[in-house]
Amino acid sequence: MKYDLSKKATKGAQRTLDAFSAAMFQILSGKSFDEITVNELCQQSNYPRATFYNYFDDKYDLLNYCWQCLYKQIHLEEYANLSPEERLSVFFDRAYDFVEANQTRLKQILKSNTEEKVLLLHFRIHLGAKLREIFYLGGCIERYALPYELVADHYCNTILLILEWRFLKENDCPKAQALQYLNLLLGALNMNEKKGV
Repeated sequence: MKYDLSKKATKGAQRTLDAFSAAMFQILSGKSFDEITVNELCQQSNYPRATFYNYFDDKYDLLNYCWQCLYKQIHLEEYANLSPEERLSVFFDRAYDFVEANQTRLKQILKSNTEEKVLLLHFRIHLGAKLREIFYLGGCIERYALPYELVADHYCNTILLILEWRFLKENDCPKAQALQYLNLLLGALNMNEKKGV
């Protein structure tokens, strides 16, 4: 990304970043990511192409920024001081609430972006990378006899499996029960910590 997110954004820069992010999600509600052009993003956000390219390399770069915005909404940065169990529970709790609150829009986006499209694959890769970062920074890598990347991918896939089962397949399942299912599905991994299995 061309814009340095490690610095505090000015109000104007934040307004521009927010406009492009909102434009991406708005267009995704009716069109596949593959079909979206930079021109459309600029028209939707009311900024010229030159401004887009001052901030982003391409639409994939903007999509990465959109995922970062999503993670800010569920406050992933607060997890560093939590135990691995608390981290997973809080992450799942917030992800569940986010998906539930944005269910209608997410369904519209997914309707235009089926599983064989780039968007879901990109999201899974980005979420997996974020979970690997959380596990690595949180000391989870010492807990398992397995490579931490494999553990993070397992957690990522299981979390997505439950969220998809609950919201996309529309199974009636309160959050507490969904968290219980998550813990049961991850139970075999937790039982085999440091046993070399």
